[in-house]
Amino acid sequence: MRAQGQHGFTLVETLVAFAMLAVMMVACLQLAGTGLRAIDTAATTEGAVLVAQSRMEHLVALGGIPQERSGTIDGTPYAWAVQVLPPDPQWNREPQARNMVHVRLQVSWRDRRGVSRIHLDRIIFTAEPVRP
Repeated sequence: MRAQGQHGFTLVETLVAFAMLAVMMVACLQLAGTGLRAIDTAATTEGAVLVAQSRMEHLVALGGIPQERSGTIDGTPYAWAVQVLPPDPQWNREPQARNMVHVRLQVSWRDRRGVSRIHLDRIIFTAEPVRP
């Protein structure tokens, strides 16, 4: 209770206000932590996409069936692997189908959820005909 003529907050009102402020600050810090983790995950995934695109462009530039099937990128958490998949039966309609190879490049990395992966598929036209 306030005495007549005094202005200000009581001790109980001040403690309630500080408790509310503390609860709100904890919630804000948890939200900021979640946001930072999401940014980190997005950056790591974007790095994996860039690695996949770079390796795939390297394979396309070679112009043949990939000989090197897996590897790692030094100084990064990324590992890559290449699969040559069976040709699509509908390709036989095209005259250039004998020079086509379906390549899947998978990039994997370890994060706090375990192992994450992405893959990139591309049809590569080779210099020589591909034997089934």
